[in-house]
Order: sequence, then structure tokens, then C-alpha cells
Amino acid sequence: MTGSAAEWEVLGAAMDEAVGRTVSLLDGRDVTAGEVPVAVLGAVMTSFLGWVCADPEHPAFFPGSGYHQHTGTPNPDTVYLTAAIDGSGSYRITGRRGTTPDVTIMAMGSPGPGGIATYPPLDLDDLRLGPDGRFDVVVSAERPPGHDGDWWRIEPDVRTLMVRSVSDDWGAHRDPSVAIVRLDRPSRRGRPPSNLLAARLSAVPLVVEGSLGFGIRKVTDLSARGVVNSVELADYSAGGGLPGQWYHEGLYRLEAEDALLLEVDLSAGAAGFSLALADDMGCTLDWVNAQTSLNRTQAHIDHDGMLRVVVATRDPGVANWLDTMGHANGLMQLRWIGRPTPPEVLVRQIAFEGVARLLPPDTSFVTTLDRDRILRDRALAAQQRILW
Repeated sequence: MTGSAAEWEVLGAAMDEAVGRTVSLLDGRDVTAGEVPVAVLGAVMTSFLGWVCADPEHPAFFPGSGYHQHTGTPNPDTVYLTAAIDGSGSYRITGRRGTTPDVTIMAMGSPGPGGIATYPPLDLDDLRLGPDGRFDVVVSAERPPGHDGDWWRIEPDVRTLMVRSVSDDWGAHRDPSVAIVRLDRPSRRGRPPSNLLAARLSAVPLVVEGSLGFGIRKVTDLSARGVVNSVELADYSAGGGLPGQWYHEGLYRLEAEDALLLEVDLSAGAAGFSLALADDMGCTLDWVNAQTSLNRTQAHIDHDGMLRVVVATRDPGVANWLDTMGHANGLMQLRWIGRPTPPEVLVRQIAFEGVARLLPPDTSFVTTLDRDRILRDRALAAQQRILW
């Protein structure tokens, strides 16, 4: 047996063990046999890009948790890009800001018992932008001698830079283009040594297990605390959560003739919000080809300042429908931006046939043809963002 075949066999065995441990957590879940390997492959993609391809000596911003993976409960309104770096090094980041309302770069440390160390994000609007939105900034633990341009100090324990590009008007905004190079090492890349590749590959099964386990354990914990057909505040400050953003999470558990009515008082306003559904593994549902998420631009707020949303497995004819795509069980994740306090969220389990009677006269209803047009426009807009 050749060395390469032996290494592949070892990696395969480790993957089998990691997937086996993950699948053992799924007893009783609303998950089909085919959905499990799809989720595993999405996690493999995350692991391959984030650990095998990632190189702090020769970094690049790769797609982070997002549409192609669905693990990690990504926000449908956010494009995530990540680059591996060494906090003791010096890097140049350049590109064009784009037109999305919120573009930041967050420095993150290695995972630890208390979570992931995170630091205040760099807002690209704080940089000296050219007329075309071009920016150029050096990031390092100490300002390089003689450098009088934009500079961002980072801590030596930083291991990842994460770009967040947030838009609640898909297709209307242009996401940033971002590039990064290391300055304090030779620019030429040589052949990676075998032991380095082996170390990166050995991390793949653990990252796959951790990526899937994150969502699975979230669902388990919420179920154990009885947060079913209801939501509670969640704190992601130790896990890379966006500063100034409030999170609500809970589970939906729907019988065939049930629906949920979410009511939120937004009369005091909000700079933005994102409501999204995930499956029973915590994988965000397809938000491009189904209305599994709603944001400030997509949702309709009633004249009394209330946001009313119906969660159901089939179309209730209400514009503010969150489609479970046939999943009877899953996760609800709500994000709120630009408020000093989180809004109160009332969740009521109701009969599907009684939805219209519980809604005010000015509720926005849609026909089957309207829904078809909305979904086609949604897919076209979403595909104009950076999905890769």
C-alpha cells in the first residue's frame, strides 16, 4: 500500500468515526437519510476551505458559513468570508467596499473552553475610501515603521479574519471585493511539506463534527429547556456574534394542521432584522428558492407598527410567510439590529385554517401567482450576491 493510500484510509476512518458520533445525536429528529450526508458534505466543504486551503502564510478570503453549506445557522442576509492569519504577522488588505450597508472585518482567536475570542470589528467606512470605494489597510500587532496609511492593530492570538457583508435588499447592493497578502514573509509559495498537509487534513473530521454538532446541540439544548413554539434571547458575544445585534432562538414543532403566529412590536423602529428557519439539525433552510427567511425589505409591517409572521409547512396566502419547506420540526433564529433593547416576540400556536381571522384587515395577502413571482424575483436577487 502506498503512503498516499494509507493516509487516505486513516482520514476515511477518522471521518467515519466523526460522522458516526454526529449521527448518534440525531435519534428522533425530523431528518431524512439523504439529508444527513448532504449536511456532512456541506461541513466537509467548510472544513476543506477553512482548514486545508487556509494558509496564514499565503492567505485568501474564502467563503465562510453560507448558502452552499447551511451549517452554523448563517444569516441569509449576510455574506461571510474568512481568511486564516497569524496575529503576530503583518498583512495588507485591499479591495473595493461595495455598496452593502454594513461591511466589517472581525478578528477572531482560536476556539477555547469559553468560546472564540473576538475583538471589535474593523468597519470599512472608517478607512480612507477612494472615489470608487477602494480601500487599503495594513493589519498587524504593531504599526510597521514608516507606514502612514490606514492601519488596524490586531492581537497576537488572532487566527482568523471574518468579513461580514450585510444586505437586506438583495441584488440592489454590491458586495465587497477583498484581497489579502502577508507582508512579513517571502511572497513565493513552495511545495507544502507533508507533515503540514497531514496536520491540516487531520483536523477535517473534527471540524466536520464540530460544524454539524453546533446546530444539533443547539436544537437539543432548546428542546431540553422547553423552548418549543416559543423563542428566548441568545447570547453570541463569545462566539463571533455581531456587536449591537440581538438574537432570539427557539424551536418550531408543527402538526399537520398547525401554524405559528409571530408578533413583534416594531413601532419603536429597528435598523434591520432577519428572521430565518433551519431544520432539525440546525442547518439553515434554502433561502434562495423558498421564503424561509424575511428581512426589513421583504417583510410587511402593519399600520400599527406590528410585524406579524406566519410559520407554516404550506402557503397560508399571507405575504409574511416563513416556509418550513415541509419540515415539521426545526429551528427559528431571529436577529434584530439598531435597537437599545431587543423587541418582545410573542409566538402563538394556531390552527392553519384560522390564520386569516387572527390578522388585521390591512394584512398583506398574496395569490398563488403573486407567490410564484415573489420567489422568482427572490432567487434572481439572491444569486446576484457573492455565493462563492
